[in-house]
Amino acid sequence: MWNFGRTFSSNCQGVTRRDVFQVGGLNLLGLSLAESLRRGAVQAAEQKPVSDRSCVFIWLNGGPSHFETFDPKPDTDDTVRGPYGCINTPVAGVQISELLPMLAQRMEKYSVIRSMTHKNTSHGSTAMLTGFDNKLEAFGAVVTRLQGAQRAMPPYVHVGSTPGDGSQVTSNIDRVGGGSLGSAYGPISVRDPSGKKVELPNFSLSADITADRFQQRQALLDAVDQSRRELDQSPSVERMETYYRRAIEMLTSTRVRDAFDLNREKATLRMRYGANFFGQACLMARRLVEAGTRYVQIKWYDVVAFDAWDCHGAELPGMMRMEQQLCPRLDQGLAAFIDDLDDRGMLDSTLVVVAGEFGRTPKINKSGARDHWPHCFSALMAGGGIPGGTIVGASDRKGAYPARRPVSPTEFAATIYNILGIDTTNDARIRPYINNALPVGELTGA
Repeated sequence: MWNFGRTFSSNCQGVTRRDVFQVGGLNLLGLSLAESLRRGAVQAAEQKPVSDRSCVFIWLNGGPSHFETFDPKPDTDDTVRGPYGCINTPVAGVQISELLPMLAQRMEKYSVIRSMTHKNTSHGSTAMLTGFDNKLEAFGAVVTRLQGAQRAMPPYVHVGSTPGDGSQVTSNIDRVGGGSLGSAYGPISVRDPSGKKVELPNFSLSADITADRFQQRQALLDAVDQSRRELDQSPSVERMETYYRRAIEMLTSTRVRDAFDLNREKATLRMRYGANFFGQACLMARRLVEAGTRYVQIKWYDVVAFDAWDCHGAELPGMMRMEQQLCPRLDQGLAAFIDDLDDRGMLDSTLVVVAGEFGRTPKINKSGARDHWPHCFSALMAGGGIPGGTIVGASDRKGAYPARRPVSPTEFAATIYNILGIDTTNDARIRPYINNALPVGELTGA
């Protein structure tokens, strides 16, 4: 992840060369925000015009049960069906869990893949975040590499806990990021958007250095010149001047900071999303894509009891957590998010993806809940031109295996990239991230 958080200071000589180039990790000897901007510009210049679509990927930590969300099995016996019923939607013949009544009403605005499948039962699987079980290049990193930044906004933002912030982090989402592409393509991170004042040390200048003073053209150029002399007129430094300017503009931009400020939203809208982390994370995601961020990744809390979707039953309250906490928050926050995007005319330009690492076992265990099951599960997609009300594939009667149109993680990846404007057929640069997989044609029209 990008590290913008270094505090710097001045002395009687003003802003020092060292301070200028270490603000936010702007280190000439390593990958940096400026280097990321340069690489993004080069990548954009090498390809055809890119799509202006953005993506919000909602990661349901722990693996949500498809039975209690988007693929209920009302006609099976109690040991498979579970304690909850299903509810009709406006789409003829399509039902989802009764625990998601608001999303049921909006079925015409999103689609569900009911036949996702892979083989890894471990939370350590990265398949649904990268397309592969052995890669660490997140979808957001690949999109950043191929499409770059736009409108002076950070291109890839992670909302939620990360390693080292004191949270209990055991999710595979904490393993992925820039991967082999390097830290310049990883996300910037916001721990929690729900407080009265979101702390953004990544975009802070120290109190005794004003933005105006820091942006003084001559001071910056002098620092660049001095560094050039010390580095023997390195050609790479010569080329970086423009990108340091852009990086500094981003670091000091009110546009960037305002996009992260939920206090600019009406209290009534914030309440529609839900007075909890997930609802406010969705609202922040809307603000970020509206301002120009290409890819926002929301992590659903941590994989610990009472927070995440890893409901085995041994950790109380087990299945009740689906009814009392998980599904109500997902239902309210996601429904408000889809409505808000639609009301603002942003739904067609914003792909919303909702997935976890796997589903849950068809048979309820002895503790009254379900265990890990990657062989068949569901994922939701909305916006981005996707036809609403579409059900892709089907699980068998017990929800154990795909009965029709199995979808692999690489096909899932190819679908995301295709919707975001990457040519998954002819652009050779995408090949390492999808192999020969094709997008899901029912969702892309491909």
